[in-house]
Amino acid sequence: YTDAINEQIAAALKAHPEIPREEIFLTTKVPCCPGKRVCQKPEFNGTIAEDMARNNALLQVDYTDLTLLHFPCPTVEQTIQRFADLEAAMVAGHTKAIGVSNFNAELLNQLLSDSRITTVPAVNQCNHAIGNHNASHEPENGGDDKTVAFCKAHGISYSAYSPLEGLSGRDVFKIPEVIAVGKAHNVSAAQVALRWLVQQNITVVTAAHNASYIAEDIDVFSFTLTPAEMAALAAI
Repeated sequence: YTDAINEQIAAALKAHPEIPREEIFLTTKVPCCPGKRVCQKPEFNGTIAEDMARNNALLQVDYTDLTLLHFPCPTVEQTIQRFADLEAAMVAGHTKAIGVSNFNAELLNQLLSDSRITTVPAVNQCNHAIGNHNASHEPENGGDDKTVAFCKAHGISYSAYSPLEGLSGRDVFKIPEVIAVGKAHNVSAAQVALRWLVQQNITVVTAAHNASYIAEDIDVFSFTLTPAEMAALAAI
């Protein structure tokens, strides 16, 4: 997402030709314009199909596996029209699946209720984590539990970005309850935070530059949080 990142990913893919394309899952985004500041970038001044074609060209691939509509547009009508454009681009072969990002339950309901829309978003990616998921946490952007419940009820995979809460500044590494649960299982606070999400069937989007941190983040299936621990973490 954005030219610079797409070019970096293309370089990484080119450096590993031994990995078959079908074993790589590429997710990208397109903005819902007019709207957020990203719409002012020169690479996003076309239609949804043009933006997606540009992404694919920079990634040096024929298609992406998942394309998300990043943030709603300023109006519901504009948002629905852009998602319809995303559907058309999927049919044209630009991407295998489509979804949204930062959509709350109310907007998702409006989207699914519109007769122009025939595809249920595969994914809704929102800022969601321990300590940042209740009704007071970004309900306008889908970071709340109500949106998670709506997605589960309608077959939409809910995906959490910033699951360690680096974006909000409420870092899980400093939450006493998270630290205590980590000590009980001999795992890190990051692993607890990720496991809390995975155990609710919420996918996670996280990143690290340190190889040991990446390995640690992947290793969240060797332990299980108890119902009491899940409830205690949810109450934070």
